[in-house]
Amino acid sequence: MSEKQDVQELQAAITRLQGVKSLILSTVNEEGVPQASYAPFVEHDSSLYVLLSGLALHTQNLLKQEQANVMLIEDEAVARNIFARARLNYSVSVSVVEKDTSPGVEVLQAMKDKLGNTVDVLADLPDFMLFRLQLEKARLVIGFGRAYVFVPGEVDGAIQLTEKNSLKA
Repeated sequence: MSEKQDVQELQAAITRLQGVKSLILSTVNEEGVPQASYAPFVEHDSSLYVLLSGLALHTQNLLKQEQANVMLIEDEAVARNIFARARLNYSVSVSVVEKDTSPGVEVLQAMKDKLGNTVDVLADLPDFMLFRLQLEKARLVIGFGRAYVFVPGEVDGAIQLTEKNSLKA
């Protein structure tokens, strides 16, 4: 496969994964204990956005740590092999977006378009907060021995991980 075809295949996989409706969210509390959760999301202006309850542990972790890891993963029902589900991990920096600002209203509308009217109900609740997850590093796995690292938005610079460089990525 040529390099150009590789880039097209990687971009197609990224596009498919970004089409899922929820992400897996990995945060760490103040004691360094990891916690996994999930949240519906929307991709907008090269960032991911989630609307989370202030009562949730992952929300408290995000507010204190301001960093996380997210994973978009292929549905089990369509995966060719359960051991090699396509997945995209992002290291992200986290910031709060005020819901009543112009950017907040724009993102909430994008969320409603993708996720439905429940967004309006949740956005009106006082404890729900809108978070921007700014993409910093990406890791894409599209099968056995087919893992790549790249800067988000720059898939043409993706580096395939091998035994020689996988521990460094």
